[in-house]
Amino acid sequence: MKQTKIAIVGFGNRAYSFVVPLLKPEFHDRAKIVAVLDNDPVKLDFAKGALKDEPQVEYFTDQASFFKVEADVVLVTPPQFAHREIACAALDAGYNVFLEKPMARNTEECRAIIEAEKRSGKTVFMGFNLRHHPVCTEIERQLAKAGRMQQIICTDFYSGGYSYFQRWHRLSANSGGLVVEKGCHSIDLINRYANSTPVRVSAFGGRDRFNPDPEGADYCSKCKKADRCPYYCDMDKMEALTLHNTGIPGIVVNGGQKLDLCVFNTEKDTDDNTVVMIEYANGCRAMLAECFTSSVSRTSGRQFVLNGWDGQIWSSLSERVVRFYPNCPGDKGPEPEVINVPPSDGSHGGADNIMLNYVLDCLQNNKPNTRMLTLDGYYSVAVAAAAEQAVREGKVVEIKQL
Repeated sequence: MKQTKIAIVGFGNRAYSFVVPLLKPEFHDRAKIVAVLDNDPVKLDFAKGALKDEPQVEYFTDQASFFKVEADVVLVTPPQFAHREIACAALDAGYNVFLEKPMARNTEECRAIIEAEKRSGKTVFMGFNLRHHPVCTEIERQLAKAGRMQQIICTDFYSGGYSYFQRWHRLSANSGGLVVEKGCHSIDLINRYANSTPVRVSAFGGRDRFNPDPEGADYCSKCKKADRCPYYCDMDKMEALTLHNTGIPGIVVNGGQKLDLCVFNTEKDTDDNTVVMIEYANGCRAMLAECFTSSVSRTSGRQFVLNGWDGQIWSSLSERVVRFYPNCPGDKGPEPEVINVPPSDGSHGGADNIMLNYVLDCLQNNKPNTRMLTLDGYYSVAVAAAAEQAVREGKVVEIKQL
C-alpha cells in the first residue's frame, strides 16, 4: 500500500499527539510525515526532537516554500487564530486538509474556509476527534431506541480547565472564547445527536473565580502564596515530567514559554463558567454546562443525558459507560441496558487513533468524507460564538444559517 504523505503546520502539543501514533507500526507503514511548518524556531526544535528518527522530514519557517512540498494532506494544528489563513492557503495550493477543532474563531472565518474547500475541489477533514470516541459512537447506536429526541444535556467539568488561563486560550482574540475553544466538541456532539439545525441560542456565564489577586504574583515561582494556592504550578517538576514523557526538554515542548503564570493575575477576557441553551429546527432543546474551576479529577470529563420519546440515554466518557432506560409511564420499568465500553489505544480515550484511521482510509481508498464535514465545523462554531455573544449582550441570538 502506498504511504500517505503528511505535512504538518504548527508543531505544538496537539501536533505531537498525532505524531506519536503515526510513528508506531499501526500507522507507520501506511503514512509518513514529510514536512513541518512553524515560524517559531523553538517549536521547530520540538518537531526535530519528536521526529529525530525520520530523516525524510523537511522543516520550514515560511509558507511559500512549505506549500511546494509533495503531500497528500496537510494537518493544520496551530491555534485557531491561524486556521483560516493556513487552511485556505493549503486548499488553494491543492492539498487536502485535516483541520483541528474548532474550525475557526467565528462564523466569518468558517465561511472563508468552506468557500476555499468548494473552489479547490479538495477535502477538509474537520478534526472533532470525540465523534470517534467509542462512548460517543455507542450513544449514536442507541439513538434509534430512544426515539424522537426532545432534550439533550451535556456537562463538561474539566479538572485541568484552570490551565486555559495560563495559556493563549485566555484571550478571546486568540481563541474566540472558551465556549468556542472547549465547548465546540460538546456542541458538535449535541448537534449530531439532535439531528437538526440549531436556530437560536441563549447563554449565561462569567469569570467568577479567576480574577486578580493582589496578594499573588504574576508567576507561581515568585509567589508568596505558593504553599497554599491550589493552582500552584511547579515548573521544574512540570519540565522534568515532560522530559521523562517525551525525551524532549519541557521548555522546548512548551514553545519556550513558562507555564507557571498565575491563573488569577494573567491578562484575560474569557469566562471560567458558562451555561448554554440551544433550540433546534426540529424542536429539540439542549443545554451545555462548562466549568473550568471545578478541579475534581475523579469526575473530570463529559457526561450526556438524552431524553427521547421512547427512552433515555445516560453516558459518561470518563467512566466509559452508556445506559439506556426505556420509557415506562406509570411503572418503575426494567433495569437499564448497560453498555460498558472497553478501553481503546491512543489519546482522548482512543478517539485520536480511530480518527486517524478514518482519514487514512478515505485518502488511500478514495472514499468520500462523510463523517468529518466543514458543515458540522461551521454549526459548532456558530452555536459557540452565539453563546459568547449571548453572555456579553444578555440576549437570545439567532444562528446565521449556511
